Amino acid sequence: MRLADPIKDLGLDLSSEQKTKLVKFSKVLLQWNKKTNLIARGDETRVFPRHILDSLAAASFLVGDKVFDIGSGAGLPGLPLAIACPQKKFTLCDRMKKRTHFMRFVIANLGIDNAEVIEAPIEEIVSMGKSYDCVVSRGVGRAADLWPIIESVIAKTGRLIVYASTQSFGEELIDDSVGKVSQGGPHICSAAVEIPGLNKSHWFHIIDKER
Repeated sequence: MRLADPIKDLGLDLSSEQKTKLVKFSKVLLQWNKKTNLIARGDETRVFPRHILDSLAAASFLVGDKVFDIGSGAGLPGLPLAIACPQKKFTLCDRMKKRTHFMRFVIANLGIDNAEVIEAPIEEIVSMGKSYDCVVSRGVGRAADLWPIIESVIAKTGRLIVYASTQSFGEELIDDSVGKVSQGGPHICSAAVEIPGLNKSHWFHIIDKER
């Protein structure tokens, strides 16, 4: 009988060291959550599937080498993805000091060498003129709202990945006049990934800057 491996069920082949870091991260998250509100109290009993596995579900959609995590909060999804994808460079952004302090603590103590943290609002990051191959967003807002804010920092062949609660988003993107889909313009699609341990799928809204 095959032992359950929820990480492998997501299509990821991680080393024992990577899996250990993910488990340690979940434990540190629970410890800090006792004094700092990082995740909902109701999620504490299911932190690994709800936050770690759910974050990892976007791994197969990542493109390029430089990934920007908008409004990272407790380092989700950026830190689990950084652990799973050591060949990519992750920049995690949040405006709240307690959250950035936590993320920097995790990075230093778990030795996540491919991740950095910036304490600033999204608008300030955009004004820096940096470019990223991939932008990820979990629990921040709709793709339709984020696209006009973040489009300028996405590389020409880059991608925006938004964790979503529903399948459909194409019409709202067009109706809100956010980067209207035209010949040669952004390509939008939806994809679902089943999250082990949660008995449900998480939808992803993906916008490729160019077709």
